[in-house]
Amino acid sequence: MLPKKHLSGCEKRKKRKKLEQLTESQRGAINKFFIKSSHGDGNAQNSTMTVNDVDECNEIHNVNEERENLSEHENALNRIDNENIDIDEQFISSLDIYDPRNWDNLDNNARDILVEKGPIREMNIIYPLDDTSRHFSCAHYSRHLSNGEIKDRKWLVYSKYVDKVYCFCCKLFKSENNRSSLAKDGFRDWKHLSERLKEHENTIEHITNMNTWNELKMRLDKNLTIDKDLQREISKEKERWRQVITRIIATVKCLSKRCLAFRGSNEKLYQDNNENFLGLIEMIAEFDYVMQDHIRRIQSNEIHYHYLGHKIQNELISILANNVKSI
Repeated sequence: MLPKKHLSGCEKRKKRKKLEQLTESQRGAINKFFIKSSHGDGNAQNSTMTVNDVDECNEIHNVNEERENLSEHENALNRIDNENIDIDEQFISSLDIYDPRNWDNLDNNARDILVEKGPIREMNIIYPLDDTSRHFSCAHYSRHLSNGEIKDRKWLVYSKYVDKVYCFCCKLFKSENNRSSLAKDGFRDWKHLSERLKEHENTIEHITNMNTWNELKMRLDKNLTIDKDLQREISKEKERWRQVITRIIATVKCLSKRCLAFRGSNEKLYQDNNENFLGLIEMIAEFDYVMQDHIRRIQSNEIHYHYLGHKIQNELISILANNVKSI
């Protein structure tokens, strides 16, 4: 019996559902590369991900319609098993490192980021009531001294996700013997919060952790940390990726505006039938050092996540389309 040349309708629907689930799982991930801007000044030099020109992107929905084409789904699904491109978890992570509930297993790089940024407070929050109809108050961020002076408790942070408060420095630099709830699981006894805060800020361990926090912040500000060379390399790498992604976005916008096909039967650089997206990337590399260096790294296997695959294209198309709809 000869093998079937075409998939059955049921198999086609299963493949299409699998690809849609894969695309949906990555939706919004690329937003972490960019800072949303509320000012539509149309500046072409702005590296943030904004869509300010409706005429430039009013045909993007036509590109999205191509994704509904069954043959395109079949081609993409046939490449999924061989696709070695994925969203780099180092850059795109669902973990919110600015929320203190997530600070128990941070590495040194994440801790340094928190120390550089400092505690982040959201002041315009409606705090939930507990069983005794009490809630956290922003007044606890200030300490009233006996001489009438008001001192900011910079170390006090609130997590709106678990409705608890934490000590910033003790949570980050606590010792194994520290049993304070402000340094571990958080504190939510609002009736006794004022008393507990006064006790905590006078403990030896809190004062030690405050000094550790301040010293590390000073070294980071002056680039005097022991791993300053590593920090410098990390900063350079972040900037390199920012420039690469900016060029990829420009390519996506160019093809979307003209409603041109992105992909062909081949998704490899400098090969026939790789169509418009990779063709434009190759052309940019002829004149642009950033993209030229990026392609060199790909070809020499220095990097495995190059963001030139079909998944990142679909993600960017979706973001652009959503921005157009919201205008």
